[in-house]
Amino acid sequence: MTFSTHTVSTDWLAKNLNSPDVVIIDCRKSKPGITPPIDFHAKYLEAHIPNAIYVEVDSISDCTTGLPHMMPTAEEFAASMSRLGVADTQTIVLYDEGDLFSAPRVWWMLTSFGAKSVRVLDGGLNAWIAEGKPTQSGEHTRVPSTFNAKLVRPVVVSAQQVKESLGKVQIIDARSLARFKAEAPEPRPGLHGGHIPGSLSVPFTELTQDGHLKAPQALKATFEKLGVDLNKPVITSCGSGVTAAALAFGLDALGVKDVALYDGSWAEWGDVNEDFPIETH
Repeated sequence: MTFSTHTVSTDWLAKNLNSPDVVIIDCRKSKPGITPPIDFHAKYLEAHIPNAIYVEVDSISDCTTGLPHMMPTAEEFAASMSRLGVADTQTIVLYDEGDLFSAPRVWWMLTSFGAKSVRVLDGGLNAWIAEGKPTQSGEHTRVPSTFNAKLVRPVVVSAQQVKESLGKVQIIDARSLARFKAEAPEPRPGLHGGHIPGSLSVPFTELTQDGHLKAPQALKATFEKLGVDLNKPVITSCGSGVTAAALAFGLDALGVKDVALYDGSWAEWGDVNEDFPIETH
């Protein structure tokens, strides 16, 4: 197994910073529960990888549903990417701090809409800076381009589809084990604690080691240790659909293709309306 189609090294990116066929996107995003939220656009303006543009997940999402950062339509996504100067035919390199918190969500959106070559920077900005590689300040912009977006396959499932899948399809949850067991409060007010019945706890933090994506065999062993059958369909979930994409990224890197993402995730399922069953053990 290889991750060459999913990640690039800091050395590779340093050599390709000025390639006209490479687009670099800073995807850093504040984690839920941090008050006040970290202003990562301000941090981007202070220092970022040269030639990187800044893209906050919410800015390319559908934020009209009452749920956070939901998947937009192909037309909306194409308009966002085109305006940012990102084409679906380019090599797109994404980075967050290196913990796979937010870059995989943008990877998932881009690949779902047909981008040909999308990579996540292994180790993220933290590794880049630790290695003494150059940074740039200020806003970097690109000339508008053309992104042709088409959903390549059904990648999103609704709450009703998840409900119908209970006991039939593996559902894996990227939140912390403490939140999964309702032993830690949800960072979003008004949500119950617990998890979708029958789901498995697979914290997204388990996918990395020392700030890097685990090697293939170690990553495979992690999923299997946590009860995931890599030969069966999977639905990924989390708090609001962001780190669920980290699980989808890790599974895709291992060649697991039958993966869908529950976009509403716990922000919808754990809502106080109690439309959906909840477990806490």
